[in-house]
Amino acid sequence: MDLTETIRMSTDISQKLFLCTSETDIDEVFNNFKISHIPDKIGLLQLCMGVKNYSPCPSDEELTLEQQYNDELLIFLDGSWRFLV
Repeated sequence: MDLTETIRMSTDISQKLFLCTSETDIDEVFNNFKISHIPDKIGLLQLCMGVKNYSPCPSDEELTLEQQYNDELLIFLDGSWRFLV
């Protein structure tokens, strides 16, 4: 896949994600686009929310990718980011 196709696809996914209001909706979008890699899911949620720089809060314990994704999912589903877009 070349850069143009990647940008188009990520834009298409981001537009679909923007309409999601539940974890089921988000899972459906990722399944439809065959996105299963957790870092890709995190990046696409951040893209949709307009996140420019992301640095997780420091903690004594490193989060797993699954925990990072669940955090990102909760932030996305909270929806407060929509007021900033």
